[in-house]
Amino acid sequence: MAFNRRSMLGSLGASAVVLTAGGGAFVLTRDPAGARVPWSVAGERFVDPRLRAVSYAIFAPNPHNQQPWIVNLRTEGEVHLFCDTDRLLPETDPFGRQIVIGLGCFLELLKIAAEVDGYAVEVDGFPEGTSEERLDKRPVAHVRFTKKAGIPIDPLFHAILRRRSNEEPYHTDRAVPASVLMALTAEGRDSVSSGATANPYDVSRLRDLTWRAHVTEVMTPRTNMESVRLMRIGESEIEATPDGIALGGAFLETLNKIGVLTREELAN
Repeated sequence: MAFNRRSMLGSLGASAVVLTAGGGAFVLTRDPAGARVPWSVAGERFVDPRLRAVSYAIFAPNPHNQQPWIVNLRTEGEVHLFCDTDRLLPETDPFGRQIVIGLGCFLELLKIAAEVDGYAVEVDGFPEGTSEERLDKRPVAHVRFTKKAGIPIDPLFHAILRRRSNEEPYHTDRAVPASVLMALTAEGRDSVSSGATANPYDVSRLRDLTWRAHVTEVMTPRTNMESVRLMRIGESEIEATPDGIALGGAFLETLNKIGVLTREELAN
């Protein structure tokens, strides 16, 4: 799964050659501008407050960037949310837990964005019931929009378009300050509680559990391949299918072009 030392050193050398020979133009054209359009039009061009809210809700974090939501706006003042069952992850998320969390995040951002326009929202979860085994075609939620004066703007609204996945290395040699942990856990809302710990023993156990879970998923062929199939390698693939796991940027695309970062290699 990981590149060996020889292939990585070889790829770095080849990358230097490729990027030197007209590398400036290559780097400048590797940004998937089309896939970034939703960031520039969120909240714009829509008169219907439901569409304005949805234009922010689609930025909700969700597993493997599957974007598993289907929205029905046929009834005035209402939103019916469904799960696109073609976007479930039967291998890495067999019980639909992660997909449900992603849909919940969608509803939370929908609510936050609607309140900015002065609309209170009432969410009725799974109004027609749900299966104990997996999500099906029944609605995930029925949402009603009601105009209401004096609704405060949630400070998290301004973070919606700024949210990014942090893929930088974590500092494992220093604890998160207690003041930061308190600020994070104080954000619980709507009967949702959160907790945190800086206890070295607990942190060590959680780190070990997380790492072993990652190794299990990567080293199990069926779960690994589900992720590999959803990878979008390079600007062209990201533009063509702006969902899934994006592996973009000049460096990664160069590795792909010289045969180091390919689906075949990732599947090994």
